[in-house]
Amino acid sequence: MTNAVTASVPVLDVYARISRAADGDTIKVDDQVELCLETLAKRGALPGEIFRDHSLSAWDPKVVRPQWEQLMSRLESGASHGVIVYDLFRFSRKVIEGERLVELASRGIRVWSLAGEYDLMTADGRRHFREAMVAAAGESDKMSERCLRGQLRRARRGKQAGGPRRFAQPGYVLLPPGWEKGDPRDRVPEEQVQAERELIRTCYDRLFAGESISSIVRFANSTGIQTAYGGRWQRRTVVRTLILPSLAGLIAHHNEVVGELRGAIPVVSREEWERMRALIDAQPRGRPAGRVHVLSGLVRCGRCGRMLLGAPRAALPPYPDGAKKREYRCRETADGAGCGNHIDARAAESAVAEAVKVRLGDPRSAERLAARLAEVTEDRSRIEGEIATLEQAADDLADKTATWGVGRIDRSMQPILRRLARLRSELAALDSRISPADLAAAAADAVAAWNEAASAGDMAAMRAMIRRTLPALALRPGRYYRDHSPERFDWDGTGASNAA
Repeated sequence: MTNAVTASVPVLDVYARISRAADGDTIKVDDQVELCLETLAKRGALPGEIFRDHSLSAWDPKVVRPQWEQLMSRLESGASHGVIVYDLFRFSRKVIEGERLVELASRGIRVWSLAGEYDLMTADGRRHFREAMVAAAGESDKMSERCLRGQLRRARRGKQAGGPRRFAQPGYVLLPPGWEKGDPRDRVPEEQVQAERELIRTCYDRLFAGESISSIVRFANSTGIQTAYGGRWQRRTVVRTLILPSLAGLIAHHNEVVGELRGAIPVVSREEWERMRALIDAQPRGRPAGRVHVLSGLVRCGRCGRMLLGAPRAALPPYPDGAKKREYRCRETADGAGCGNHIDARAAESAVAEAVKVRLGDPRSAERLAARLAEVTEDRSRIEGEIATLEQAADDLADKTATWGVGRIDRSMQPILRRLARLRSELAALDSRISPADLAAAAADAVAAWNEAASAGDMAAMRAMIRRTLPALALRPGRYYRDHSPERFDWDGTGASNAA
């Protein structure tokens, strides 16, 4: 087969992408193709293949234009003499893409538009082409800035950005196939909106009670209620829907709340929405990493106040059972933070385990922690389930500090901490109704629960009990380098010497 570039009559492919004229009218893709074909006939050229990218951005680097990629592959293979477009803006708005054509200039590739031709075989032609590409990129940048400013102004006035209606909010049904501008549209029935609102409310309650996202996905699909786009629920659609600002009657711009949504009827309160967003932020990405050091992040340095972190010590001889040595250390960093205060991991974990069991088994202190284990009331079970969920979320958020930075972690953590404080106050009120017999039974159950968690290696349960019983746990500096004695622990973080 003979390549198109060997033919005497030039063969040019046609590329079209949605466009707007100077007066604001849309120039449809099919109209662009028709004009390009007429231009080819007038200039004595033959049409090759026709490529159309409907409603795809030529500026956004995340957008893949399949037809444009096929066109470039065809040009690079020598299957045609070049390409004709309505105007250069339709071809690309990224300079780097234009350079792909410049590299093909030595093969005689031609670039035509309705306004004329770019001769890439000459230095002047390439210069004019590059100048046009830079102008296209600059105009695209200006359009993007104008759009962003316009979106921010609308958001501050309480107006939602365009697109399909938000889930659980009134609006129009999805556009049916074949719909054209000016055709009538139906509104979503009020019964459907109410059902969606009830679904959101139930999902919030179940997630706050400690259910997993996967469980919520299964539940949402079992109701028969579809997503805002008319599909089945998946993990990502559940997550995106539950943190929609419109659910709390808010409007956001670039993930920052800028005002209240005009005319919206909130499904949840702002406090609940912020708490949900914090829980979603805390969701671990990918396969959860196994936790090796149960006290990591739970013990504060008694010298400088930083949290101690677990770390292996491969350079030291192993433990008698052959396991590698570990320690908890106030790590030194490049900026000078951290003082090096440390203690052997097994010695620390053994001392803390004994202290936790002593406090769990003491009926005098059971009133502030037995509620987690004693099934006294339905309210207690609900509150403690949410506390456990929030504490795990706080752990997961803390693990992301290195990636997200302290500022973002603090913003995400605040709704969790506020809710935890409120829930613990509610628990204190419930605890006043517990009888002495209940306290003794709860204390025994607490010790049994710790032993069970320790035997099963349930790090999450153990960390929750440590945090509850020893919330201000600190480690004093050792009296000598290898001082691993339990006396180094300040169990209440008071700075005074005390026993568990």
